Amino acid sequence: MNMRIDYDSKVPLYYQLKEQIKQNILNGTYKEGDLIPSEREFNDLYELSSTTIRRALNDLVQENYLERKAGKGTFVRMRKVKRDLRKVLGFTKNMSEMGLTPSTQVLSKKVVRANAFARERLGLAEDARVVRLERLRLADEIPMMLETRYIRTDLCPGIVKQDLSSSLWKVFETKYGLKPNRHSQGISIDRVSGLSAQLLGLKEDTVVFLIKGVTYVQDNLPIECEESRYRSDKYELTFEAVVA
Repeated sequence: MNMRIDYDSKVPLYYQLKEQIKQNILNGTYKEGDLIPSEREFNDLYELSSTTIRRALNDLVQENYLERKAGKGTFVRMRKVKRDLRKVLGFTKNMSEMGLTPSTQVLSKKVVRANAFARERLGLAEDARVVRLERLRLADEIPMMLETRYIRTDLCPGIVKQDLSSSLWKVFETKYGLKPNRHSQGISIDRVSGLSAQLLGLKEDTVVFLIKGVTYVQDNLPIECEESRYRSDKYELTFEAVVA
């Protein structure tokens, strides 16, 4: 551990220890999920009292840098990405604002017959065709969300041949002249299992956030709809309500 305690400083020892642990978390010396040294190990290394060490760790727990697990020790807390449901914010921008590196894996993209979900959300006939796009979105190479999108082929002919590994809305605008201007969405709870759980790096039957949404372009025309499953251990979904 690269820490230095100045015993002659006027800065309290607990605060010095706390700030150095925090810096080791922020600079990646301690990574998310890492077990940090025990109180005894800190004592052996820096000859600090249990009271001093405990106060530093308690403060970091309160500030959501650390978490304690009974019988296991103290760990670096897994940071959650905040997403404001009032705003339409693309995945790439959302991750970048959190200081994370976004990436996308296109799992599949093919023209299929629209299912009931797509027909209802997009106002399509029973025999309509759509592009079914499945993507895994990652941040710092950690799976964050698994999305399935249905895109109207009558509005976006040949889109299945486009590079769909980045902003889908940008493709709508630059390739088809259709600029999204509204997005409606609803949120519920779901459970993932099988391949979905495996792709997200989760255990069987894990609870996730399920967001269903529709994107509209000019003249209130729906162009695509989505079913996206967000890791509940990675996301904090927020909104602000107005008191009536």
